Amino acid sequence: MQLKKTYTDVYESKKIDFQKLCEIIKPGSRVFLSSGPAMPVYTVEQMMTSDAPTLQDLEIIHLITLGNYLKTDSNLYKFRLKTFNTGESISKDIEQGKADFVPAHLVEIPFIFSSGAIGVDVAIIQVSPPDHRGFMSLGIAIDVANIVIENAKTVVAEVNPYVPVTMGDTAVHIDAIDYIIESKVPLIEREYKRYDEIMDKIGWHVANLIDDGSVIALHVGRQFDAIAKHLHNKRELKVYSHVVSDWIIDLIESGAVKIDRGIRNLAPVSVSYCYGTRMLYDYVDRNPMFEFLPLMRLLYPTVVQRIPKLVSVMNVKKIDLSGESVVFYSGDNLLSGYESKLNFAVGAAFSRGGKAIVALRSIDQHGDSNIVIRHTETEQVRSTLGVTRYVVTEYGVANLFGKSIRERALALIDIAHPNHRLSLLNQAKEAGLVYHDQIYVIENIINYPVTLETMKTFKDGLLVKFRPIKPSDEDMMRRLFYQFSDESKYLRYFARIRTMPHKQMQSYVNIDYDRILSIVGIIQHAGTERIIAEARYGYDDNEKTYEMAFIVDEEFQGKGIATFMARYLMKIAKERNIEKMSANVLPQNDKMMKVFEKCGVPFTQRFEDGVMHFDFHLQKADIVI
Repeated sequence: MQLKKTYTDVYESKKIDFQKLCEIIKPGSRVFLSSGPAMPVYTVEQMMTSDAPTLQDLEIIHLITLGNYLKTDSNLYKFRLKTFNTGESISKDIEQGKADFVPAHLVEIPFIFSSGAIGVDVAIIQVSPPDHRGFMSLGIAIDVANIVIENAKTVVAEVNPYVPVTMGDTAVHIDAIDYIIESKVPLIEREYKRYDEIMDKIGWHVANLIDDGSVIALHVGRQFDAIAKHLHNKRELKVYSHVVSDWIIDLIESGAVKIDRGIRNLAPVSVSYCYGTRMLYDYVDRNPMFEFLPLMRLLYPTVVQRIPKLVSVMNVKKIDLSGESVVFYSGDNLLSGYESKLNFAVGAAFSRGGKAIVALRSIDQHGDSNIVIRHTETEQVRSTLGVTRYVVTEYGVANLFGKSIRERALALIDIAHPNHRLSLLNQAKEAGLVYHDQIYVIENIINYPVTLETMKTFKDGLLVKFRPIKPSDEDMMRRLFYQFSDESKYLRYFARIRTMPHKQMQSYVNIDYDRILSIVGIIQHAGTERIIAEARYGYDDNEKTYEMAFIVDEEFQGKGIATFMARYLMKIAKERNIEKMSANVLPQNDKMMKVFEKCGVPFTQRFEDGVMHFDFHLQKADIVI
């Protein structure tokens, strides 16, 4: 069977040179250019240097401008740029009145073009060479190109063999094209710069928040390179973002990305752009792992919100102690900027099992804190719309979900730079954000042993995170205390304690991590944290020994948590060269005595003054957890 039509003649009949294009474009025309890395560079460079009389008073419409191709200084009378982008490459022109900025939400942009609110006389779109059926590919940038092609009066295709053929809603038939200009100019590439040590630490903390089977929204930038690197040991991930960069290659090759589409028919990688090196552009060429989609299909709110386990990450410059407002980077553009990231954050907040994460460095280049009481850079302050669930710095993770301003302030102070924590606390006291008698011993906090953080799965698949206690755990510890029956409190504290007010509890959670060490067990449910267990030891000056005690929420007893915590506490003590630990147990506390027997650590015991005394000889034991 032979095809009815060949497209070689059609292609040749539509080919024009730049001089012919100058005849097609009239003074005052509204000219749309492909976005970001897909900019038709050959045509743009010719336009910028041409003296053609028709290229005057043009309105160039461009979603995202990368590089310095649209030079306004020497072309003030040739064109005026209309852009949706306030990024570094164009912000000065906007401030100086040389370009028009269209404020619009990323999701709203497709409707602006489809409705005719912004009309297009000539659309210049970069595409791949056509196949034998006449289909060309939009390649690495889809955004609103399909809508513009349908609505523009004249469509010019800059055909470039460097444009990869990508999968998804990327095909454009030659019949939809009016004219063709050929180009052999390489695509715009992103220069790769390796992330630094701080970004690496932030990436590690963020990756620990991402579970197997999550759908991740990462973007372009060194911080996202670092996060992706720490995801290589994950499994069953999918990527759903408006843009990906070179980090996606190693993530897929590591086996972390799920290959099949699943019952929701979600591609392994769903994007609208890719922006990176030539290696990335070659990697996406005819690669069925990728599905490139228009913004209208990719980012529509009801679509994003229905994606389960969506994890969004926004990198920002500063955040206030409420977690409600941030300062974004001045260099952010529409491709990788705050508004586009916020769209995914809102979707993640409504996603079943979703997480919205904000990541930032604890201090700026001048050594000032990036966690602040209030912002002073008002021109770049944006609301998080209340969707922030986690805030991450190189010093750890603050869970904000469902917490009061006071709890949030303490959690964020915990992950601020140690040099600024006391100052932030004092400012928070003055602002009435925390208790005026709030204890926060900076010497202790600096000693926080992050290496003791670990995860463990117990019976019925219960996943528990164990970490040293923090001052910001006060409210969760009070809730744990009030969960216990009067009998459990008596068995733990050897007294009939009915209340645990702020004054007592804040002293309990502020420890030095040396003479006193406390490990708490934390579970997560629907985005909220809950402490379900605590184990601690403290040095007894009278007995000259370290005394150990622990307690597990009655709802979670019988799963092996107490045995694990006892072993873990003794293992830590042994590694710290502590030779002996002791414990005092009431005779009726059979459960505790059984836990000690299961630990596998040699002990001696004696009964004295109505209490069972246990002495554990740590250096004689091989403690395995």
